[in-house]
Amino acid sequence: MALESSTTTTARLTSPAYGRTETPPMATALPSIDFGFESLKERMNQFTIRFDEFIAQGRHRILQDKNDFEKTMAELKDQQKNLHTQKDAYTVKEQEIREQVARETDEMQATMNELAKMERKGSMGDEYKASLLVQIEETKQAIEKKRAIRSAQRQQLAQQQSKNAPELAFWEDHLGMRIDGAGVAGHLKITYTHLSDPDQESWFVVSVMNRDYEVLKCRPRLNEEDLTLVVDKLNETRAFSAFLKDMRQLFKNAAQGA
Repeated sequence: MALESSTTTTARLTSPAYGRTETPPMATALPSIDFGFESLKERMNQFTIRFDEFIAQGRHRILQDKNDFEKTMAELKDQQKNLHTQKDAYTVKEQEIREQVARETDEMQATMNELAKMERKGSMGDEYKASLLVQIEETKQAIEKKRAIRSAQRQQLAQQQSKNAPELAFWEDHLGMRIDGAGVAGHLKITYTHLSDPDQESWFVVSVMNRDYEVLKCRPRLNEEDLTLVVDKLNETRAFSAFLKDMRQLFKNAAQGA
């Protein structure tokens, strides 16, 4: 009896008469859920745009910093060149003034000797004596004036050197490099230290007289082909700071036997 009742119930649920009223499937009964994929996609697109802008700005800042550094190095090179040129000019001028002062001192001494000689002879008149005294006084004043000019030039050179001292100290302390005059106008001597042996120095002399730079001497000797490539690169780019780094690397390779 129980089996019959169960069979009847099953038949009723599957009967066509009840097809329109039976419970709908579970999948069609679930509510529609918005997972926000479109909003997420929009936020990701906005983030990508902002990230690209950030990268572009970073590249621009790096390029700007590089250009500023190269500009500063070019200005430093010009200042260094002008300083050595002025120093050489002041040295020549000082030598000329020293020689002129020596000549005028000799002339004054000769005049005084002549005056003393004539006084001893007692043959010099008062007017001639007064004229000689005036000449002696004028000569003294001229000598004092030239000495004042010489002192002012020395002071000006000292002031210029004091202005350039911090920049030169930066090169020496932080880059292990020293820039000196080579004894000839327009020639610079660059000395490197702490390459392999702390007590050993490597140096080269570069000419800045013409538009194209030229390495005149170097110790120790460098590979001629490598040196030519570095100098050609300098003349093409005008990047003196990069040239100094390349030369240091050449000396370092030579010291390590590369």
